Amino acid sequence: MNHTQDADVIIVGAGIAGSGLACALARYNLRILLLEKRRRLGSIHRGDSLVPKNTALLAKWGILEAFIQAGAEPITHMELHHHRHGRIYRAPLLAGSSPYLVLPHAKIEKTLLEQALATGKVNLVQPAKALNLIHRDQLAIGGIRYQDEQGTHEVYAPIVVGADGHKSIIREQIGVEVDAYHYDHAYFGLEAQRPTHYENAMRVQLHPEGGVLLMPRPDRVGVGMLVAANSSNYWLKLPDAELTQILVSRAPILEGMPLYREGSHVYSLVRSHAKRYWLEGAVIIGDAAHTTNPTAGQGMAMALSDAGALAEQIGPVLAAGETTLTNALTQYGQQQWSVNQKLVRSSHRLALVYAKRGPFWHRLKTTGIKLLANPLAVSLTRPVIASFLESA
Repeated sequence: MNHTQDADVIIVGAGIAGSGLACALARYNLRILLLEKRRRLGSIHRGDSLVPKNTALLAKWGILEAFIQAGAEPITHMELHHHRHGRIYRAPLLAGSSPYLVLPHAKIEKTLLEQALATGKVNLVQPAKALNLIHRDQLAIGGIRYQDEQGTHEVYAPIVVGADGHKSIIREQIGVEVDAYHYDHAYFGLEAQRPTHYENAMRVQLHPEGGVLLMPRPDRVGVGMLVAANSSNYWLKLPDAELTQILVSRAPILEGMPLYREGSHVYSLVRSHAKRYWLEGAVIIGDAAHTTNPTAGQGMAMALSDAGALAEQIGPVLAAGETTLTNALTQYGQQQWSVNQKLVRSSHRLALVYAKRGPFWHRLKTTGIKLLANPLAVSLTRPVIASFLESA
């Protein structure tokens, strides 16, 4: 049965991947329906890195300046510090022309959504709960049924995009399997007042009980502390004085700095990758398709890269008035799956090393880092780091 098309693209989820895709597709003068189940976008402390391959995309979409205006902080170096002996490693992060920017996750989501809506091509329904996909025949998806405050609705489009997170209803309904690996560690995210002698850098404080990552804010620093899995209740209920003592023991630079615990969150970590990304008429991107350990800072990077790659494939086809996207989705699935699989694996390997705790592993990691700190080693590793951050 044929239905009037309500949009050219329906996107389920207005997070990083969904709003990013809306920004990318709006360039093709398409009608985009964006469904978001949350009444308000998130405020917890999660990934905040806009790596160079992502800022290159934002510039291509014409919205990079909006992130700078929102307060994004540039970083150019990575530093590793021993908890007692100070800095033991420093290396540049950049090789190309695109900047590495840091902005709180909630502000990235907010800015992406604002820029998508500013195009005039995006219709946002919020809150809206996706109920089920609508099949146009036995093999293809033709639309979606959703519920908002006015009731239940059916909408139709050539493509439904699931950007609805790691518990994706779209992934489930197109029958895509995903294997999950649960890590034995987690990250506790919060903020602290910015120390006067902290310089903008990806700064890792090494400690036998687990490292602490510091990232810049205008007047604060974002703090990500390695903790044990399933320890959320302990850390979130810990009194400020005890938490401060633990943080300062791992990251002495935070001594005397007040903590800001609003939005603090213990981030459970899972590695997963869907076996495939699409069924005729529907496709998944971002966390709906893959989750990765954040140690390498690639989760949000992969979500935005998915958005850019998918828009490049389906945007021109839809703009030409075509509604059959089989070839475009095949190309997207083949190319992006391989790219993402490589990133999932490399992030996993790095995470396993970083998460090793105890005196033995601390000494081993410290020794290895000191060997890498000589100028020759830094020059040899710089292209590797740049490739990881700048390649699609």
